[in-house]
Amino acid sequence: MDGNFFFVLGIVLVVAAVALAFLGIRAGDRFPGSRVVLVGVTAIFAAVVVATMAFAVVKSQDEQKERNEKLAKEQEQAQPENGGGAQPAQPTGGAATESLDVTSPADGGLSYEPNGLTAKPGNVTITYDNPSQVPHSIAVATANGNVLGEVQPFTNGKQSVDLSNLAPGKYVFYCTVPGHREAGMEGNLTVTGGPTP
Repeated sequence: MDGNFFFVLGIVLVVAAVALAFLGIRAGDRFPGSRVVLVGVTAIFAAVVVATMAFAVVKSQDEQKERNEKLAKEQEQAQPENGGGAQPAQPTGGAATESLDVTSPADGGLSYEPNGLTAKPGNVTITYDNPSQVPHSIAVATANGNVLGEVQPFTNGKQSVDLSNLAPGKYVFYCTVPGHREAGMEGNLTVTGGPTP
């Protein structure tokens, strides 16, 4: 839908309101001329307001769809740069990599499953599966907030975060989309046991 239509409806509504106010002031007690005119004018105003609201809702849905499609395209273009989300069998250090999987609800809900992960010290790859059309991401940080790795928000796909030489301790993973972490989209990663790399 063309955004100009929204402005046309708004202008029609303003002009009609000014015209009615002018007529009401000029005519005084004789305005409106009859009850039929009053009902008709009220119905026209209601129709214009409802049409404007309906258009605003449809326009916002179209814009959200376009934004999601744009994010999906950007994510597809970014995937070849980081290996398409594939998990490497061996990192550059030659040490084995522990692979962990995390997902979120297909309806776009703001949670991870599982929201608690355990790994041994060393190299860890976390693969995040977002099956929804709602953009989500995953970032891993230390307890004091230092980000160790993250992926950009994406929809309907998988991305991986490669973490090198994790020492025993507590870490947090969370969604970087504004408001999602605050709404509860985060979890804990505990690295325990084994030698410190």
